[in-house]
Parts: sequence; structure tokens; C-alpha cells
Amino acid sequence: MFHPDLRLLRSFVTVAAEGSVTRAAELLHLTQPTVSGQLKELEQAVEHVLFHRTTRSISLSPAGKRLLPAAQRVIAEAEALRSLVDSMQNAGRTQFRLGAALYTLDIPEKAALIDAFHKRHPGMGFTIDNRLQSALIPDLLAGRLDAGLFLGVAASYVADAREDVTPIYNETQYPDTLDRVVLRRQPMGLLVPYDSELAEQQVVARSQLRGLTVAVLNHEHGTAVTDPLEAFFKESGAELLIPAEGNAMAVERYAAQHKICGIGINWFPPPPALVSRPVEGMELYLDFAAVIGPGANHAAGQFFAFARKWQDGRDGAAIAA
Repeated sequence: MFHPDLRLLRSFVTVAAEGSVTRAAELLHLTQPTVSGQLKELEQAVEHVLFHRTTRSISLSPAGKRLLPAAQRVIAEAEALRSLVDSMQNAGRTQFRLGAALYTLDIPEKAALIDAFHKRHPGMGFTIDNRLQSALIPDLLAGRLDAGLFLGVAASYVADAREDVTPIYNETQYPDTLDRVVLRRQPMGLLVPYDSELAEQQVVARSQLRGLTVAVLNHEHGTAVTDPLEAFFKESGAELLIPAEGNAMAVERYAAQHKICGIGINWFPPPPALVSRPVEGMELYLDFAAVIGPGANHAAGQFFAFARKWQDGRDGAAIAA
């Protein structure tokens, strides 16, 4: 069975076009004996004489004329394939896919990092996927995204088997196996009605939580976030309430509408009817971090390395100040 060898076909096509082994060898950057040997090897493989040779000339035989168009097509397809792969590799060096949920749009570190990276690497391009993190994280792990800008906590991820939890990747919890650079850490707090006695205090005493109704996030946000919150407020004697729609913004709206307290992640301005207050002994945080996926391409690797240096510079500036 004949298996096409691009080296042999390329020599065959070039000799046929030039009508000379010597000129073909020069064009192919090979020696004349090498080209002659490849022609003989091809003739043995196809079991036909492909050229008529004299001391002064070389021309195609009938079998050679029959083979030439097909050989030219194979060479052309090989060149097209090489060009395609080159373009794919070049795109991997200059393009990457970045996941960043729409609600991160107003986080200052996001815009500052992206602007600084673009200024430093103007030839690098990227597309931003604005879906929820619960959709972005599986794609990052599967290699469909290269990197992400995530709001939440890095924690060991396992699908939560409790009956009250939808088995999805959690909105504020991403795998701690992924490399990350924390761009900012923000403490969570308690949202209280602005006209309440609690709003008049700079810090809410833990003892004041007893008997207080507090709207909290639902469990889809990730047990690494919700379990410590629930444990803290239950141990403090608060009554917990999980609204039907339990994302962070929905909790804030529910608390404002019903004039009760609610958990505030403190990354976005609360509704006008509420103010955020720290609580004595509640040391729970959410991070905004650059995260790189296990299958990230070269361009994403450059972005992540830049994010690390950029953040190191910011940390150094803060220490100096």
C-alpha cells in the first residue's frame, strides 16, 4: 500500500516544474544526489517510472504526467494545513479567553489591570466572557477558557450532595487547585436599615445579633462561604432567612424591601435604605482574584504573569506608603 511522503512528492513536483534535478535541488536546499535518491524512492513506491532521463534532460513519463496533478494537490493541501496550524499557534501566542462575570464590571481592579496589561502588551488581544462564575468555572477547568477574574474564595470543591443545594459550580467558590493572584480582599458585613439603632454604631456588637432576623445567601454560592456565615449568626442567636432568590443583590433588595438586616458582601454599594456595618468577631472575606486555568495558552500565561507583577507593585507601594 502506498503511503504519500511529502518529502518525495515535493521533490517530484519541483523537478517536474523545473525540468532539472540540479535546479530543483537548489530550490529545495538539498543536494543533487539527495533529490535523485528521493525520485528513485518514489518510483519504487508507486512501481512506475516517473521520468525519462537522458544525459541532457529529464521529462515526465506517462505515469509521471498522471501522478503530477494529484501530487500537486497533496502539496497544496499540506501547505494550507501548515498555514492553518501556524495561524492557530500565533493566535495562542497573542489571543486568550478571559472569564469575568458581568457584575465585576465596576470593580476598579478589573479595569485597572486590563488597562495596564493592554498598555504594556498592545499586540495582545482577548475576549471576555461575562457569564456567571457558575458557568465560567467548568469551562475554565475544561480548557474552553484560559483565565478568569473571579469574586469569591478559593476552596476545595466537591459537588454538594445536600438536598437543598443544586449541584452546580458555586458562584463565589472556585477550586483552590488553580493558581491565583489576589487583587483585593474585602471583609463581608451586615446590612442594616439606615434608620435603625444599629446604623448609628460604627461596629455592631455580637450580642446585638440575638433575636435579629438576617437575610442570607443561598447555598448555591458555595458552602465555603455560606457555612461559616450561617454558623456565625446561628451561634450569635440570630434568626436566618434565605429569600427565594438568594444571590447577593437579591438578598440586599429583600432586606431593603422588608426593612430587615441582610448579609452584605461589601463589593458593591448597598441599596439606599441600607448601610453596611462590620460585626464584632465576624472575620469573613471575599477576594477578587486573577485565576489561570490548567489548559491556558501562552497569551494567558503572559497575562497572569503580568497580573502577579502588577499586584506585587501595588503591594509594594502600599507598604512604602
